[in-house]
Amino acid sequence: MEDFRILLRNVDGYYDGFEHAVVSYIKMPGNDYKKDIIEEFIRTNPTANSSDVLEYMINDTGFWDVYSNNKANADVARAL
Repeated sequence: MEDFRILLRNVDGYYDGFEHAVVSYIKMPGNDYKKDIIEEFIRTNPTANSSDVLEYMINDTGFWDVYSNNKANADVARAL
């Protein structure tokens, strides 16, 4: 996980909340495999900035599916 955190810290436009959001998302039950998907996106898109990574995470990794069946998680999603 530390290698992944270092990768996130090297994304253009990095800020602490970006790292926290991505790591929190992949630590949710059932999301551990998404670390590899997000990591591949960053590595294959070296000019992607933090906004691009978050957009990819939200639109292409099933972000909203995680929250659709759980009201507490939906509230968290809206706060992000």
